[in-house]
Parts: sequence; C-alpha cells; structure tokens
Amino acid sequence: MLPKKERLTTEEFTVVMEKGRVVHSPLFLVRLLPQAASSGGAKFAAIASKKVAKTAVGRNKIRRQTYESIAEVMKVAQANGKTLLAAHVAVFAKDAVVKAEFEALVSDLSQLFVKAGIIK
Repeated sequence: MLPKKERLTTEEFTVVMEKGRVVHSPLFLVRLLPQAASSGGAKFAAIASKKVAKTAVGRNKIRRQTYESIAEVMKVAQANGKTLLAAHVAVFAKDAVVKAEFEALVSDLSQLFVKAGIIK
C-alpha cells in the first residue's frame, strides 16, 4: 500500500477530475494533472467502481492491488534511474482487472505511466 503522503486528498482528487487529461490502457484509465516541481512528487488515487466489482470486498481488493502495483512501478522506475513527473494521478480500474494477474497489472501500469509521461 502506498503511504498516506503519496495518496490524493479529496480536494486534490476533485481538481484532477475537473482539469486532468485522460490516458487509456486495456486494464486502467488514468486521469492526471501535472503539478509544479515544488509539490513534492507524484500522488495517486486508486478507484474501483461498482461497475467493476459489485461487492465492497471486491472493490477494496482491486484498490489494494492497484496501490501495490503503483508502488512496484515506482520502485522499479527509481531503481532503473528514471524520473517521476510531479503529478496528481487518479487510476481507475476497468472490468478486465478482476481477472488479471498482479504481474499484468504492474506491466500495464508501467506502460501506461510511460505513455502518460509520468515516468521519463
């Protein structure tokens, strides 16, 4: 799980939803809003709707897996010497996430973050 300081607050999430741009992949939809370099790095939110999983248990599991995937992608990117864009990012799970393996989640998020310009 990502530390609390690396997750979006409600106010930050609202701003991202209003002004952020959208990038798609087969497993996720990302809405991001680049921030000033002084904002302290990237902050994330993981969202799983009732459309993806009907029960709260299922939605919470997807959210936890998404946060773990984000943490893994960030760790690998930093280990490879890549830089992370200072941005506020909302990661929405799509239906296909339910049946996907953890490695597929990490790989898809990694490609999506490169496509969105979060990882350079």
